[in-house]
Formats: sequence, C-alpha cells, structure tokens
Amino acid sequence: MSSDLIPRLWGKPPAGRRGPKPALSLAQIVEAAYVLADEHGLTAVSMARVAEEVGCSPMALYRHVKNKDELLILLSDRLCAELAEPSRDLGWREGLAAWMRAQVDLALRKPWFLDLPLAVTLPGPNRLAWIDLAFHYLRDVALPAEEKLAIVGILSQYTLGEARIEVEAALSEEDDPFASFEQMLVTYADPERFPSLMASLATWSPAAPGERSEADDASAFGQGLLLAGIEAHIERHVERSTPE
Repeated sequence: MSSDLIPRLWGKPPAGRRGPKPALSLAQIVEAAYVLADEHGLTAVSMARVAEEVGCSPMALYRHVKNKDELLILLSDRLCAELAEPSRDLGWREGLAAWMRAQVDLALRKPWFLDLPLAVTLPGPNRLAWIDLAFHYLRDVALPAEEKLAIVGILSQYTLGEARIEVEAALSEEDDPFASFEQMLVTYADPERFPSLMASLATWSPAAPGERSEADDASAFGQGLLLAGIEAHIERHVERSTPE
C-alpha cells in the first residue's frame, strides 16, 4: 500500500508536475472498475481490464493506482455511496436497525460487495459518512465516544455475517435453506449423539400456517437481540453514572 493512497482516497492527490491536465482521472478509473464489478462480478476487475475499459494502457493506469489492492480499496468506498440512507429522524434503536438493514440490502443487490477486502479497507469519505450516520443515531445516548465506536464496530461485524448468510441463501437453489437443515436432522441426526439439540427441538412447536413466530425472521430477531443487549448496557452505564 503506497503512502499517498489516503490522500487519493479522499480526493486530494499529491501535487503533480506542471503541464496539461491528464486526460484520465482517478474517478474515471474507479467508476470503470465499479461498472465491471456490477456487470461481471469482482473477479472481472483487473488492472488490464480496467485499462481497456477507460481506453488507456495498463502503464497509464499505474500512474493513478499502484496495484489491484489499492483499486479495491478505492472501489469499496465507491460502493458505500450506494447505501440507501434511512431517515435521520429515527430513534437510536430503530435508526441502527435500519442502518444495518441497508447494508444487508446493498449486499443483496450487489453480491460482489462481500468479495471486497472489507476487514482491512481504509475509511474513505463515503464509508466515513456511513459511520457518521450511526453516530448520528447514537448522538443522545449516554455513552463515551470509545464505546459508541465499539458498538458501531460490533454492529458492522454482525451485519457482514448476516449479509453473507442472506446473499448465499438468495443464490441457493433451495427455496427454503432451513428446510434442508430440518430434513437433515430428521434423517441423519442420532438423538444419542446430539442429546441436547434433539431434546430441545422435541419441544419445538412450528407456527401454524399463516402465522409467524418472532424468530421466523432470523435477521430481525438477531438484530433485536443485539440491540437489546446494547440497550441493557446503556441502562447500566446510566445507573453507574447517576449520583445516589
């Protein structure tokens, strides 16, 4: 990773030599990579292919982007511009739930999102704007800044896992990815080998036709549990901070 990547990520490249303005811009390169990924998947994004799309030689491309790893970092921030921002008038729980859901929905629209190196991606302006939105929902929550940042990180990790599950389920040939799990248990699971699991499932009463239990929507159920835990933490913090 080159030392000037962060300035370029933020649209502030180092001052170049005097002379005519280059015909090719970094924004054009990133947009070409974005279109390629959108149409053909992330595997189609290569320095040579992007150079072909923008009508230049690979060597000309390397004057703007050092390598493919840097291009993917820039592409990650470009993709964050596609996140659908929820209403800013929501309370912190509803706002963060919508904030998480918007990221899952983006992954469903653009599955190549999950192939990006998100864990090591530097925060560019679009990604930071999304983090700023989470802090907006937490603005009146009585927690120190470092705990708010930790909460945003935890929610992001959970959302990434949830997005992967929903994308893989959507791409699966099975209409119901959980039906095969149930069938597997009935067909193969030995109650003597898995006694705790099978004993628990023996008490399970599936919802009647047309009805849904709270846990049927696994995404909403998981988000609710996570946010309930955060709410409990906030309440404990307020109690500790309140003078007797």
